[in-house]
Amino acid sequence: MLDAGSALNHEHVIDRVVSTVDELHIVTLEPEERAFTQSRVSYVYSDLRSLPYRDGYFDLVVCLSTLEHVGMDNERYGVIEPRAEDPASEMRRAIGELVRVCSRRLLISVPYGQRADHGWFRQFDRADVEAMVDAVSGEASTTVFRYYAEGWQISDLTSAAAVKYRDFTADSSPVDDLAAAARAVVCVSVGIGS
Repeated sequence: MLDAGSALNHEHVIDRVVSTVDELHIVTLEPEERAFTQSRVSYVYSDLRSLPYRDGYFDLVVCLSTLEHVGMDNERYGVIEPRAEDPASEMRRAIGELVRVCSRRLLISVPYGQRADHGWFRQFDRADVEAMVDAVSGEASTTVFRYYAEGWQISDLTSAAAVKYRDFTADSSPVDDLAAAARAVVCVSVGIGS
């Protein structure tokens, strides 16, 4: 299994995941504060747009809350490379690489709602999600989750289309709905080679 973007790199998550897979590999741009090498997790530091793995190496690739940062200003993550002229094109390059190294299933999540460029990431709208799904080869299914003050609920692309991301880095004051960040996410599951 490949965690493309290091979203799973937390002890309470690693402890649950490592017992369910033969090998867990994490690829991220820069070293992080914590690494769980004692749990036999393999770490590689690389750009998702140019992965150092052979075709079809992983049965499962997960890319959670990461594609929205590809091609954006990643200085806060220790990356000096400037923002790309066309982040959407760079995201498609990354998806191509994720598909290339995956042999069975690719799982992706991105923030969803009203299209927004926050500089260090972007929130996807329906057209962005459709472009993302078009960039993968294989049978794709999409599920939308929307946040309410009562918690996360299953939604759809239409009902969640107008929600705005709460950029807590720009304004950390409390909000009525208690949202921590995204108020909707799109989860895509792709069967590779199916």
